Amino acid sequence: MELKFDLENPIFTHITDENQVNEALKELEKEKVVGVDIEGTSLDPYNSTLLTVQIGTSTKSFIFDARELKLGEIPRFKDFLEDSKIIKILHNGKFDYKHIKQNLGISVCNIFDTMLTEAVLNAGLHSSYYSLRGLAEKYAGVDLKKSVRETFEYVTPSTKLNENQLRYSAVDTLILFPVFEEQLKKLKKENLVNIAKLEFATTRVVGDMELNGIHIDVKRWRQIIKNLSVKRDEYAKKFQEAIRPLFRVNSIDLFGNIGDSININSQVQLMDLFNNKMHLNLPSTGDAILELCNDPVVKILREYRGYEKLVSAFGDNLLKKINKKTKRIHPEFNQLGAATGRFSCNNPNFQQIPKQTEDAQFRSCFNPEPGYKLVTSDYSTMEMRIMADLSGDKNLIKAFKSGVDVHSHTAALMFGLTYSDDFKDKYSDERFAAKSINFGLMYGRGPTSLARQLGISPERGREYLQKYFKSYPGVRKYLDKVANEAVKRGWSTTPAGRKRWYIKPDKSDPEYSRKIGHIQRQAKNHPIQGTNADCIKYALVFLNEKIQEKGFDVKIILTVHDEVVCEVREDQAQDWAEIQQKEMIRAGALFVKNVPIESEPFVGDVWEH
Repeated sequence: MELKFDLENPIFTHITDENQVNEALKELEKEKVVGVDIEGTSLDPYNSTLLTVQIGTSTKSFIFDARELKLGEIPRFKDFLEDSKIIKILHNGKFDYKHIKQNLGISVCNIFDTMLTEAVLNAGLHSSYYSLRGLAEKYAGVDLKKSVRETFEYVTPSTKLNENQLRYSAVDTLILFPVFEEQLKKLKKENLVNIAKLEFATTRVVGDMELNGIHIDVKRWRQIIKNLSVKRDEYAKKFQEAIRPLFRVNSIDLFGNIGDSININSQVQLMDLFNNKMHLNLPSTGDAILELCNDPVVKILREYRGYEKLVSAFGDNLLKKINKKTKRIHPEFNQLGAATGRFSCNNPNFQQIPKQTEDAQFRSCFNPEPGYKLVTSDYSTMEMRIMADLSGDKNLIKAFKSGVDVHSHTAALMFGLTYSDDFKDKYSDERFAAKSINFGLMYGRGPTSLARQLGISPERGREYLQKYFKSYPGVRKYLDKVANEAVKRGWSTTPAGRKRWYIKPDKSDPEYSRKIGHIQRQAKNHPIQGTNADCIKYALVFLNEKIQEKGFDVKIILTVHDEVVCEVREDQAQDWAEIQQKEMIRAGALFVKNVPIESEPFVGDVWEH
């Protein structure tokens, strides 16, 4: 591709006074599309000094010096970046959006994000992170040298930017144009323009969500970890006591205490114990293997590991993430964290924080600031409702329309039982089997995996699946159809148009059958989980619009799977809860037409639902 700018000597203007700002904006305001980038001293917007904001056309870049100018106080500059008619091309736009908003009080809108676009165009083929350097090479044949980037970290309030730094900053906006032009062609070709627009609208909400963060009760958190550590140590002691008779010699310390027979965390020593001393013939010490073993020693080990996992995952490491300036935790949300379009979360990963249990009441530690409430709402059995709608299965749709407990209803159909309000108590085993199939099918699980979970033979697992598909024949037909279409076409799609691609193996591949089976399992899941992702993203966008429209004192602070949490001023919390419920149902109803959507809000002082 022929570039419209000179890579070595790009045209740029370094702007340091307000007269230059007005002259630059006079030129930029004529453009329908501009490139935007920033340079700062830190990845954390709360601890970063914003150095420059670069805004470019396809041939020229204007570098606004954020230290010399009070850009947030120049109305024309603010109006330009918030103008919904002008497209702003950014790469990893969430990052720039956060830094500009935190430092200048400006909310960049009408974003076209080249990193998100590439992830949308390659879902299922690669990871969701793409560097600007990689895209410049792919679409423009340009090798961007990024070594200059590191020098910005050492810039102080009085340091002058050198020519290399200014040239580097200019190129970062200019290179966005050839990438944008080629990506736009691909989006149109694959009918993915609307999905890209959804992601771009969502990224502003995610940027705000990360800036908002969430308050955590540190004292309570540490007490929970302490209690979990005590229980972990109790099970470690029980384990050593249980295996001690198997060892002839046990070590004794200086105080006369009997030492551990083995290291409970050593895979080698555990394998020796289980196979050479206990003769359990286990192929590994992984939990999937251990859960099939009924030996009491194995059960103690699994209990120990459960507590150890909680302590190690949610100990002081999470508390270290509390921002010293805001006193809140600001997790990072990857809105294309899975090939289905589902969110992931890290630094820390809030998706790993378990639901409330007697031992692990972590969610009770997440609280609003004084004078505020948390409003939490999620979709009720959303993925099953989506499966019912997509499959058109009459029995499953009828169950949701009648408002019965769908897992009990399924069990009643499968096992020829009479449905009743107390079915859950009377037939808990049958209901659990039905529930396992209901959720397992959406992830492409087969009879062997089901049998393992239920502790039954694979033959019985196959029998259960046959009973299930006899009860819901439309589900089987639908799942088989999407699986076969994915293998044939090489991609699957959601009703909204979100695509996921698959790498089809060659028929000569010795792993051909296994790889085809893997594609089929992913293809069964994608339209269901992907639609759930589409719904939650539309819900976030709708809620953000309502915040602007209603002027409520509310912040969206979390989304986990199909759940949204907002922090709302106490006197507005109940009114907002109704809005949150309405907008989530509105988003779900965009794609689920034949099954009612349910989302009950919870107003309280803890993250709970």
